Amino acid sequence: MKIFEALARATQLLHEKASPTPKADAELLLNSTLGSDRSYLISHSRDDLDSQHVSLFLSRVWERGQGKPVQYIIGWQGFRGLKFKVTPDVLIPRPESELLVEEALKCVQTAETVLVDVGTGSGCIAISLAVELDGPKIFAIDLSAPALEVARANATRHQVLEKIRFLNGDLLSPLEPLSLNGKIECIVANPPYVSERDFPNLQREVRDWEPKLALVASHDGLSIYKRLLPQALFFLKPGGHLITEIGFNMEERVSGLFGPEWEIKKIRTDLNGIPRVIVARKAG
Repeated sequence: MKIFEALARATQLLHEKASPTPKADAELLLNSTLGSDRSYLISHSRDDLDSQHVSLFLSRVWERGQGKPVQYIIGWQGFRGLKFKVTPDVLIPRPESELLVEEALKCVQTAETVLVDVGTGSGCIAISLAVELDGPKIFAIDLSAPALEVARANATRHQVLEKIRFLNGDLLSPLEPLSLNGKIECIVANPPYVSERDFPNLQREVRDWEPKLALVASHDGLSIYKRLLPQALFFLKPGGHLITEIGFNMEERVSGLFGPEWEIKKIRTDLNGIPRVIVARKAG
């Protein structure tokens, strides 16, 4: 089987399985199988594939046809120009979460700045900050121990393991023994915000494969925000910032949870103009 034939066959199969991007998926899977890039597929389109590559490629196409995200099949996802290992224990990093990193970078004033990434998952936010910054203390917290193992592996890959302290626990509770109350400049969070009601209607790639623990927050999607805000007030310095991602159509509901102790500085929108990130400052 030649490369162009394999791509055509895979694209047709994925189209039949209702993949939203069958051609792109086929190319990514074949690139991963061959250890190549798209230009190679074009310039070598009439090259023959050996039987081992054909077998591996078609097995990956079959997985994709079952709804498994390409990122979990090939084992990685790009984020801010870096390559992150991903498994079904962590959410797949998404472009809108890069806004969190952009805003967190603005919080860094000195080498003594303390940053916290709560719900770190793959570690993409904390690690991106560690790669781009020298000096600040960075804590990365997750309730899921398997997710933290993925995050540590990514920190090792990007040579910043010594710059991040990984903590296992619920929201900011692992910080309690560390005497950090009133000492943190910036808390970044991409919390679960899908309601139990909306969960069954998610795209199958998300609903069936990504970790529900990192997606769903009670009946209205607000329960984590309601718990996080008072904890953040306790740990932030006066003037410190909470930067949190929000879901589609959640701007008013989440903004309404911030009381007089907070000043909402800005709300960032994604490339589609959808409000995605709230930047709030602790008063004082």
